[in-house]
Amino acid sequence: GQSAPDRVVRAGSLGRRLMRVDGIMHPGADVPRVGAATPVKDAILVMTAKRLGLTGVFGGERLLGVITDGDLRRALEKGANIMELKAADIMTADPKTIASDSLAEAALRKMEEHSITSLFVVEGEKVVGVVHMHDLLKAGVV
Repeated sequence: GQSAPDRVVRAGSLGRRLMRVDGIMHPGADVPRVGAATPVKDAILVMTAKRLGLTGVFGGERLLGVITDGDLRRALEKGANIMELKAADIMTADPKTIASDSLAEAALRKMEEHSITSLFVVEGEKVVGVVHMHDLLKAGVV
């Protein structure tokens, strides 16, 4: 048969693959959020403070879009004066989301499929967190 350590390793990796997104996400208050009319310079401050490389752009409780480091870079490359723009001007609309009860492995597949590093975690229409590739790495899912 197998030695006990081999069985433990296999059970551990299976457990990590079966981990749910809501167990490793950055919850509620840790979600970077700005309004559509928020000046981009203020959105950058929120992104910097929350350290996830993004911020959600919200209309009330509704997720309208996302601003990532890449969106900022692209706006600068186009020669935009980002200090005069609002969050809605540079956001990517309809950001990718995943249900809070989804498996962490499903989050990883979705990130890989779309070449992104974060997903907003939702329960119905409500954003309840953000899961970042680093969270999946730390949890041993990757």
